[in-house]
Amino acid sequence: MRVALTGATGYVGGFVLGELLRRGVKVAALTRQRGQSEAAEVEWIRGDLSNSEALTELLAGADVLVHCAYSHVPGRYRGGEGEDRHVFWRTNLLGSVALFERARAAGVRRLVSLSSRAVYGRRTAGTSVDETVLPVPDTYYGALKLALEAHLNALADVDGVCAASLRPTGVYGVVQPAARSKWFDLAVAIAQGQPLPAPRRATEVHGRDVAGAVWLLLTKPAEVIAGRAFNCSDLVVDTGAVAAKLAACMGRPLPVLPPAASSLRHAMRTSALRQLGWRPGGERLLEATLAELAALAAKAA
Repeated sequence: MRVALTGATGYVGGFVLGELLRRGVKVAALTRQRGQSEAAEVEWIRGDLSNSEALTELLAGADVLVHCAYSHVPGRYRGGEGEDRHVFWRTNLLGSVALFERARAAGVRRLVSLSSRAVYGRRTAGTSVDETVLPVPDTYYGALKLALEAHLNALADVDGVCAASLRPTGVYGVVQPAARSKWFDLAVAIAQGQPLPAPRRATEVHGRDVAGAVWLLLTKPAEVIAGRAFNCSDLVVDTGAVAAKLAACMGRPLPVLPPAASSLRHAMRTSALRQLGWRPGGERLLEATLAELAALAAKAA
């Protein structure tokens, strides 16, 4: 298998790249900067979604396409459109649709695109949703992802392409440099005895489990994948509990924090993905990740 991958140097894309390399597949990766991996299995192609020559090179000989790229204001997904929405839509929507069409024309047999829980919009706190719930996005980020899902569905229904979308929730995991990792700043604040932000509740999934889900969508029979979107979520996490575990790993005192005051955005049910054999890491993987973050933060402090 030869995989064309966009967004390989991004937070989630890095986990996907690692999974593909672990599986021993050849990867052509589109990047605006030199990638970190020096593996022989990675062919780095300099360019972005607006670069026609780079896209031609990316898709040449590819069996499948995994689309993780998302151009946005640094550090923001929701609200990542910034001040110039025209550029946001041109880059992310038109650029992605053009990529999908190029992939179809090049004979790529399967497309997997990263979507988001943001397609559902804000619903009553405490409710949970599965893929039968009608998505009603209330952010430009969610609207973008739903529009791309719709285009992939059309490719599946009209052109017979095996195209699918994956909807991850908040993604955590240790990446390099460590400062990019979720909760790293929280761990450093604990190590340095700094004030901590108010706790909040959120749904999370490890980047490794997102990458594992991508692999399933690349390898399961087309008839159970094509034209579908799959929820991808694992745990409901209170950042106050995360802070307590980080402090315990570092042997640092931690003041008693109040329960998270913010209401939980709807959790996603993941039975469709689990039916494909997906088994996320759960509490054990969370605790191992927090221990790793604590060790890195203690050194940085």
